[in-house]
Amino acid sequence: MTGNNIVCMDWQSSAEGETILQHFYNPQTTGRKIFGVLERPAIPASIEEVSYKLFIAGKSGVGKSATVARLAGLKFPSYYTETSGIRKSNIYWPVKIWDKVILFKLQFWDAGDSSIKKYSHILPACKEKADAIVFVFSFLDASSFVDLPQLMSKLSQPIESPASLVIGTRYNMTNRLEVQSAEVKEFELKWKVPVLKIDNRWSGDRSEVHEVAPVLNMICERLWIRDQEYLLKQGLVR
Repeated sequence: MTGNNIVCMDWQSSAEGETILQHFYNPQTTGRKIFGVLERPAIPASIEEVSYKLFIAGKSGVGKSATVARLAGLKFPSYYTETSGIRKSNIYWPVKIWDKVILFKLQFWDAGDSSIKKYSHILPACKEKADAIVFVFSFLDASSFVDLPQLMSKLSQPIESPASLVIGTRYNMTNRLEVQSAEVKEFELKWKVPVLKIDNRWSGDRSEVHEVAPVLNMICERLWIRDQEYLLKQGLVR
């Protein structure tokens, strides 16, 4: 366990973690496998699987689709093309919570701004029964960070109370960042939500798993905590 985290943040680098991650690699390449709708990693059946729906939101061009691809271990085109309609992506990720290994199935729903504005059913479909809303901004676009509070207020769902996460894309110290660390810290304290940082560039080898592990682990932890809080409110956990 690392610090006060529920999820063991360095477990993927342990012998047990590496053994399980072997089932996520494609032996024909250096990257991870792509799992179809009816597929899952060939891990022991005794490992519990939990499934969550995540709606990824943010202004056009901040790197929403590129972020999902990066978390999935996929290469994404360097040129920008807005997502047409809704794109659904399944990402399997094993974590260790206390002494138990759990397989998270993260179902990301991503929609382009033009499609959301053109078709009235797309935004409700993305928000419906979402377990988390992942708000995305770019460290190279200050306006995308400034717009976050308004976007978060617009998409808040007090009844279903999905978990909230924020991901800042294109985070690389070689870039001239428009959003500074002090601003991010102030935002985290005010909104009580972690800001996760990711560099959308894909390294192309197996080390990419460990590069995105901190982000995926934090996403899984927030979802787990959200579930535990819900169960406590319902009186199902003592």
